[in-house]
Amino acid sequence: MARKFDLISELYERTCFAVTDNPVNWQSFLKTAGRNFRLRFDEQLLIYAQRPDVTAVLEIERWNGTFGRWVNRGAKGIAVFEDADRSRQRLIHYFDISDTHESRYSRPVPIWEMRPEFEAEVIETLENTFGAVNDTTSIENVVKESIANAVEDNIADYISDFMSLGAGSDIEYLSADEANALYLELVRNSVSYMVMARLGLDADKVYSPDDFAGISSFNSQEVLNAVGIAIIVILFFHFFFNLFKRRSVKPITKYHSFFPHPLLLLS
Repeated sequence: MARKFDLISELYERTCFAVTDNPVNWQSFLKTAGRNFRLRFDEQLLIYAQRPDVTAVLEIERWNGTFGRWVNRGAKGIAVFEDADRSRQRLIHYFDISDTHESRYSRPVPIWEMRPEFEAEVIETLENTFGAVNDTTSIENVVKESIANAVEDNIADYISDFMSLGAGSDIEYLSADEANALYLELVRNSVSYMVMARLGLDADKVYSPDDFAGISSFNSQEVLNAVGIAIIVILFFHFFFNLFKRRSVKPITKYHSFFPHPLLLLS
């Protein structure tokens, strides 16, 4: 197991380098991460490195106990660190839903999806949750402005942490104002891209690689983690969790809704 832990650690380091090497790689990572946004950033990087096409991942015990699904014979688990700081040097393994099959005890897996008929209610809910937007002509514009509001409301703590981590990356050669602006832009664009991709929208029509060009400056694990943690926390806790709370007041539909089902949201 120690040898495998070393191999996965090396894979993690290579993946950190790969996603910061060019913005196209970063966009590819964001698409994968958007489908499993409840996971830690380090877990998402390793999932992207091993199985970028996954839809919904859980540990084998969760597939068995929560959904009554059995993992297919010969399925290969996705190895991730048990804890973010790797202090215990142990791995756990996730399996995608495609690696499982139903049993007589199976229960529906509420993987959520966006549908065109939900757009009006989604736009209304986004405005009610994150403030009025200037352009409601498309859901892409509403998502973009709503994310900007959510990031602005919650970014201060993450910026202060980020500014202490610049050494060893290209960030250290920027002024404080330049570094702050680059960090804010990257977090805002990344969260928006992930939400659009998760909604089935064509995020690449809204964002080009130029919008993520700054990722190359975040070329150390420490500063990359500062971006990743902010993205995941803002996306999960401040964006989707707030939307989920509103769902109890104004539901859109039972299962195939804009909002994550609590079994997947809180797992």
